[in-house]
Amino acid sequence: MATKRTNNQTQQQGLYKPKFGFRFLGSCETFVYSDKRLRPTWEPPKGYRLKAEHRRQLCVHLAAHAAVSEMGRAWVYMLAVPPAGVRSWTISERKCNSLGKIWGVCSTSDVYCDDMEWDDDGQRFVANRQAWEAKLSQRHENFMHEHLNPRPDRSVYDPFSGGAPTLDEFLADNRRVCRAQVCGYLAGHIADGIVAGMTADEALSLYDRRDTQYVGESDIVVAQGLAGLLPPGEYENAVRVTEEVLRRPYVWEAVTQLAEELEKFGLIEGDDCEADLHELLPERLCDWPPAPDQTLADPM
Repeated sequence: MATKRTNNQTQQQGLYKPKFGFRFLGSCETFVYSDKRLRPTWEPPKGYRLKAEHRRQLCVHLAAHAAVSEMGRAWVYMLAVPPAGVRSWTISERKCNSLGKIWGVCSTSDVYCDDMEWDDDGQRFVANRQAWEAKLSQRHENFMHEHLNPRPDRSVYDPFSGGAPTLDEFLADNRRVCRAQVCGYLAGHIADGIVAGMTADEALSLYDRRDTQYVGESDIVVAQGLAGLLPPGEYENAVRVTEEVLRRPYVWEAVTQLAEELEKFGLIEGDDCEADLHELLPERLCDWPPAPDQTLADPM
């Protein structure tokens, strides 16, 4: 049975959802890896100091978050891990003075959603897909109004180079962005599984510990919640396409190289520093990740 926590404890933990939405993609929270199968344990031994081998795998975990997020056209701002040997570590981020006690972070561009509620009993997010799509429809209506009635003193951001989108096109694009966020969250543990010789399904089943302990807003839990905003079958599709893209040789090579640089420096940012983050990331794919009924050819 999972241990219950108060609502206040739940709100203080994790992703700062009430204020910022789901931003801290790839935070390693406080888990450590144990056993030969790289199984995360969310309650490290008392007095635990970060081991070099644990830190090395965290670098792979975070590099996978970054690579998959970049391919889905998110903007990667920063990757960071603490030095080996520390017992506790915090770091500031572009919109927060402290992320709390975590073992690493991959900070990406914001995706805000307030149509998900935390279910403390089920330890899951319950998504209101109908409310989310209603808001998207309203955004499309507002967009079309501004597109057809432009103000001379105000520019209108238009992500659609082919002109004004239909409602279906607008929904499809926003679903792709949400799908990419789901893939970004899943990438870390799927990469852990690849290192341990597991399939994505095996890894995610092993790393989702809600059956034995309270884990709160873990990457898997958030990914499942976000997938609830999408049509049925999207979570399984996100698992499949994330594993497929990480197993592409040129993507895994990028993950490995980025992990090595992160292990060396501890902090890699989008700005000029010891290692150029965006030179290490794989190329963006304009229509990735595909919907369940789509297939995309490997560009490499």
